[in-house]
Amino acid sequence: MESKKALSAGNPVTAYIKRNIGILVGLILLVVVVSISEPRFFTASNLINLLRSNAVNAIISCGLLLAILMGEIDISVGSTVGLTGVIGAWLIANTNLPVPVTVLAALGVGALIGVINGVSISYLKVPAFVATLATQSLGRGLTEIISGGVTIRVRNDAYTSLGNATIGGISIIIFYAAAILLITWVLLNKTKFGYYTYALGGNKTAAQYSGVNVKKYNMLPYILIGVLCGIGGVIWSARLGSAAATLGEGFEMDAIAAVVIGGTSMSGGVGTVGGTFIGILIIGVITNGLNLMGINSFWQNVLKGVIILAAVIIDVARKNRSKQQ
Repeated sequence: MESKKALSAGNPVTAYIKRNIGILVGLILLVVVVSISEPRFFTASNLINLLRSNAVNAIISCGLLLAILMGEIDISVGSTVGLTGVIGAWLIANTNLPVPVTVLAALGVGALIGVINGVSISYLKVPAFVATLATQSLGRGLTEIISGGVTIRVRNDAYTSLGNATIGGISIIIFYAAAILLITWVLLNKTKFGYYTYALGGNKTAAQYSGVNVKKYNMLPYILIGVLCGIGGVIWSARLGSAAATLGEGFEMDAIAAVVIGGTSMSGGVGTVGGTFIGILIIGVITNGLNLMGINSFWQNVLKGVIILAAVIIDVARKNRSKQQ
């Protein structure tokens, strides 16, 4: 008869719970507190709305996870979502391009932003924060120019259905997010790309001596981040049926918070898709619960900032403790 330890090791659900027990307990307590404070929270319609509202954050968080796993950052994700969303809406509203071509054009712009970030960081040795700060400003500026400072309305049903269609009564964007989470898990756990991403976050010098093409594999995640932001931008503009220059503002805050709360180390090399998913749910519950309670969104930002700071402090303390042992 197998030992309990062996059974646990062979059961992925048990392993997942053990690995993320701390944040899982935090999520459960948060749900209990919000449910008691606001009875409307724990209803089927609200829970589906919570998942739908956080689907784009889930997609962007998968991208941020790649950057943070390498010990880097990308603060341009929100502006890239805005830029790609505005481009998608503008093309649909002002040209006769088919919807698939429009979507590909938006994703191409996202990929281009990723290439700029990747080349700047990997080949030109620009610090990730500085490089992505520059593309954040670039993206916001282009978004303002393309939109002309006004909201672009989309009246193409084929385009808006990308964000509003349902499957079995469940919003299609929830399925998009689930697919992206699964693909990211496969990339990180079943491919050479994932192995190298963790290796770069652990020690870039050691990875280079081991034969890893550091520049190439440091650049590729940024291209993927750009594509994921493009997907997020298209989905968001399609869901709203419009796009404004403010599209995507603050999205980087929620994504970074989700990844860090999910247990990913800001110094790189440690983190999982499963943990990030729990982080996404925690951020979603906080936002949804506070909205139901009618609490000002400014206070939501304050709370998210405190949570990010607390998560980073805990991560630093954990690393210092492990060094001393």
